[in-house]
Amino acid sequence: MASKTPLMSRLLRRLEVNRDTDVQVDTYVNKDTRPLPPSRRPYGPWHFVGLWMVTGSFNVGGWTTGSSLISLGLNVWQAMLAIIIAHTFVGFVCVAGGHPGAKWHIGFPIWMKQNWGTWGYLFPMAIRVFLSFVWTATNTWYGCQCLKVLLTCIWPSFLNLDGDLANGAMKVYDMVSFVLYFLLCLPLVWFSPENYKKPFMIASITVATTIFVLLIWSTVRANGGGALLNNPSGVSGVEPATGRALGWAFVSAITANIGSIATHMWSQSDYTRYARKPGDQVLAQLIMVPLGTIVVACIGIICTSCATTIYPQEAENGLLWNPYDFLDAVRRNEDTRGARAGVAFASIAFMLAQFGMVVASNLVVAGIDLAALLPRWFTVRRGGYFTIAFVFILQPWSLLNSATNFLTVVGSFNIFLGPLMGVMFSDYFLLRKKTMKLTAMYSSTPASIYWYTGGWNWRAAVAWVLGTSYLIPGLAQRAMASGEVWAGWTRLYQLAWFLGFVVSGVVYLGLDWWSPMPGKTEVDEHDVFGTFGERDMLEGVDVPGKSGDGDVGELGEKDRVGIEEKRVGE
Repeated sequence: MASKTPLMSRLLRRLEVNRDTDVQVDTYVNKDTRPLPPSRRPYGPWHFVGLWMVTGSFNVGGWTTGSSLISLGLNVWQAMLAIIIAHTFVGFVCVAGGHPGAKWHIGFPIWMKQNWGTWGYLFPMAIRVFLSFVWTATNTWYGCQCLKVLLTCIWPSFLNLDGDLANGAMKVYDMVSFVLYFLLCLPLVWFSPENYKKPFMIASITVATTIFVLLIWSTVRANGGGALLNNPSGVSGVEPATGRALGWAFVSAITANIGSIATHMWSQSDYTRYARKPGDQVLAQLIMVPLGTIVVACIGIICTSCATTIYPQEAENGLLWNPYDFLDAVRRNEDTRGARAGVAFASIAFMLAQFGMVVASNLVVAGIDLAALLPRWFTVRRGGYFTIAFVFILQPWSLLNSATNFLTVVGSFNIFLGPLMGVMFSDYFLLRKKTMKLTAMYSSTPASIYWYTGGWNWRAAVAWVLGTSYLIPGLAQRAMASGEVWAGWTRLYQLAWFLGFVVSGVVYLGLDWWSPMPGKTEVDEHDVFGTFGERDMLEGVDVPGKSGDGDVGELGEKDRVGIEEKRVGE
């Protein structure tokens, strides 16, 4: 008599994700890890505009952009100039970072195999999974604070739940709001990313309207732009930077802006893979990335400035930089039914924006990461649920309890992500001429051209270490003695993203010149995954293969059935 299958084995088999069997590759491929077919690519230019409005600027983080810059000793106009420069640059980086997803329709984790190796990609993925967990927890906390304002508008007695929790880092009403917001996020995780188009548009229109209404109301009530615009140091209590210190403060402001959005621009391929055609991402990246942040950051500064004039007693405990603190101050001081209704609707708008940040910008990204790492067990949906379960473990109320500590965390992203992006871009754009061999991405054997040495591309590892190591002392100074300047180390840290990007990129190119990688511009001979279908040709999506430099040419009518990708460089 045959022995019974152990319970654990049966359970694991039930938990396995359905494997796509229509492609012959030696790794486990499911519907979320393969290159997306045309039927799953519904995003056009305006859908990406809605995506970027919600996940890039029109949210709590976008509103507070100016707060950290004013704290560096800049006045309002200097801070806005730094924001304009930084986010204009970010727009171009986002277009570059989204190109592999828009052209080849793969997610970020699969792209990492090309420049780090079929096993080496685990290193950048470990960093990104960690960052996804941190940002999920942080944005869930922001969302719960908006929900708390809403609940207080409806039931003022809600604030009676004022017992201390977590050593005074939060109140009972904070925890209740956090749990409720967590539960509200759960149903949204169920939907696939290609179904977020309409929610993005609704959320972006709602929160954009709310932000402009708050600007008009604030300036009317304050009879102008408020005290912070005219006397930033007197209102904020920060000594204005002058001379050489002003120059370095300005540089730090630009780098900090890039650091605050580094994770997002690093992950562009996860959404651009849903583009109908490669050019659909460009409008949103080049226009909405800088424009959205500039507008929202400016409005956030002005409304905070107006609040110091309208409610001077509130400013005694610190400026109202967070939009939920600003709205709560309006509720407390106006204390009319109309004011409470207006604050309630504004809170809902910011809640919707934070849903986009938590679910679309963080949980989807984490889900794609986990699906790529463990495709047998994870889809995007499962990965999202797994990630959001960790928000209680990470305790964002403690992470955000100290502004200095949080800025240290944000600043450290520059150190690690700048060098990673330097390797990515130099590999993809300069060495490979924007080509990929998709089947080699889904192979974990030495036969893959991305196997390198034991599955690791040592060139990427060496370049990353050399691009990062000299920035570590500056990070240590930021964490241990933020008010000091450690000779050149602090200055290097203030240039972290740019230096890391350039140094790692140049070192990577040099290592490939010294020890060239094989098959850099190889592509598949056939459309193995069914990625480049009829709609690609009809709408002008590039299908690789006709020009010798790795750029693409359009296929003719005779190639419409059984699309072939010709090998570059033959």
